[in-house]
Amino acid sequence: MKLLGFFISSLSIHSSFAKGRRLANNSKNNISSDVNLVEGAKCLYNEDFEKGTLIIDAPGKYKLCEDIIFDPIQDRTLPITEMYLPDFSVYDEKAYGMGFFAAIAVSASDVEIYLNNFSIEQSASHALMQRFFAIIELANSPFLDSVGPAQFVGDDGFKSASKVLIQGPGRIGRSAHHGVHGNENQDITIKDVTFQDFEVAAVALNNVDNAVIQNNKILNNRHDVPIIGAFSAATQISHYGKALRDMNFGMKIKGVYTTAEEVYNSLLKMIENTYFVESRNKSPTFFQKRFPNEYHLFHNKNQVVDGPCYAFVIHGKGPAVGGFGFDLAESSKMSSNIHIKDNTIDNIKCWTNEVPATVVDGVVQNDARGAILQLIKSTSNDNLLAINNDGTYKRNPVADMQIMTASAIQQGLLDDNPVLQTVVNTISPSIVEWASSSNDVLTPQYRCNGDSMHHTVKGMNVIRVEDCEGFTISGNTMNNIENLSDTAFENCSSYHLGASIEDTTTQVGSVRGISVAAVTGYGTEFQSKSHIVSNVLSNVTGRIIIGVDVQGKSESCYIDHNNFDDSFLPRDDVEECYALRLRQFVDSSVDGLQSIDIGPNNGIDESQIEMLNISTDFERMRKLDELHKKMNIGSEWKLGGCPFGRR
Repeated sequence: MKLLGFFISSLSIHSSFAKGRRLANNSKNNISSDVNLVEGAKCLYNEDFEKGTLIIDAPGKYKLCEDIIFDPIQDRTLPITEMYLPDFSVYDEKAYGMGFFAAIAVSASDVEIYLNNFSIEQSASHALMQRFFAIIELANSPFLDSVGPAQFVGDDGFKSASKVLIQGPGRIGRSAHHGVHGNENQDITIKDVTFQDFEVAAVALNNVDNAVIQNNKILNNRHDVPIIGAFSAATQISHYGKALRDMNFGMKIKGVYTTAEEVYNSLLKMIENTYFVESRNKSPTFFQKRFPNEYHLFHNKNQVVDGPCYAFVIHGKGPAVGGFGFDLAESSKMSSNIHIKDNTIDNIKCWTNEVPATVVDGVVQNDARGAILQLIKSTSNDNLLAINNDGTYKRNPVADMQIMTASAIQQGLLDDNPVLQTVVNTISPSIVEWASSSNDVLTPQYRCNGDSMHHTVKGMNVIRVEDCEGFTISGNTMNNIENLSDTAFENCSSYHLGASIEDTTTQVGSVRGISVAAVTGYGTEFQSKSHIVSNVLSNVTGRIIIGVDVQGKSESCYIDHNNFDDSFLPRDDVEECYALRLRQFVDSSVDGLQSIDIGPNNGIDESQIEMLNISTDFERMRKLDELHKKMNIGSEWKLGGCPFGRR
């Protein structure tokens, strides 16, 4: 059993940071009457973020002393795709090779951050151009070693934060991904914070021991997201295009010799046109009429994040991008002693843009940044992106550059380096040959149930706890939760095997208020149960609605005094609706310490409880374990492993 022993002692102020933005002199002590709220804390101002991420790698106390907008433009004379690129003489080129991943990166112990009644957020422009981002990252890298779409960990190794307090009142605002994100952390407390305008999650922690997320307010996630994941694919592959342009690369596309410079210029123009529309708050009608090609590729019809979204997500070792947990993991790879208490969550919306992934010889086709080579849209009257009705290649600058980059990699012309890594590319020579021809025909096989990075579709999960030993989810209020997704794509030859044990076609439109998977009680001896108690869920909209979903081989959990409103009563506009769902093999006896114990005070009857029969899925789950090498980070995630297309 991992005990909670989190105590942040009085800390000395540390003002020296290795390899990162140094704190500016605190010369604005009269900016607000609140700046001295925390005695001895270092004031943070906008000027401390002008050059990029503020790195905290030693103990200390810090407080916001004005509202911070993270907008680290390096050179306004450069193309928009290069304006925000870090100075690699200051920032580690592996960790920051895909851009500034955080406003604040903490890799030390004993750090206190006080919002001090101010706010900190990503600028709208930076959020458009930097799609993976956290306001506060609790490590020196957003991924572990050999995990993710590139190698992010430099020679100094992965360094995570511990004994960190993030304290309100104050607001953590706009972020293209997370408010607070971390891996391999210990003793994290996040209290009294207002979260607003995040896209993926307010808080996402992987393999964290001893965490308290308490008394926070989520006013809404972001509802003005202008673009979908394809725009991120465009901005990231553009950097490879510049390198190919500089080496005078060229190849046949649709039977016509085409230079990398031509494709790069077309791609850059599309990105700049999209930036022009969104930075000036132009209407979707203006976008569609003025730039129809850009609109077709990039426009976000629902204006919310186009993939799985959460309020809070606690996960085991590695990023929470695969399917829901099934078997209990080793204790060292599970989060432990988690308390998510007394939070107010309101107005959360998202949708899943399911991206049919082309499969060649069993391999999902993704580019050098892990983005899917998108041939079609899953939903649209005009759904063809890079393939014609007759099976010939259809040109667009994003696909052209993805294929050019793949061709150059296959010819050994692009050296793998920290900024332009090449190892995750899986676009095959046969796809390059098809796109090069004017009349070759491709009959694609599509693997479904993934998004633009082939992350497993999981619908909406307001509070998700997975691979966890000992947790309490109590006193939380969740209201106005809506899944805006279309129906799932049907022309699928296979599905992403990271899916949960339900039918893969049900995940797109699903909403779970609380999802726990592969969880257990406190300690290896099951000394006490985990708790899901006294939570309120109301006004939930989706095609499939589950109030509390206990997934995988979960055990030692007590569920009682939860309040479900009429959203969880069966009705005509909902395909499935249950207040509580369990798996049939779970021991649900009331007395057993290893059981899932359902108390009598949840205000639901038997018609609102579903017990899934998953006996037919055991063989599939065994196959999944063989493919994924469950929880084996070295095998599963080695530079392009699941979910980045390696099969």
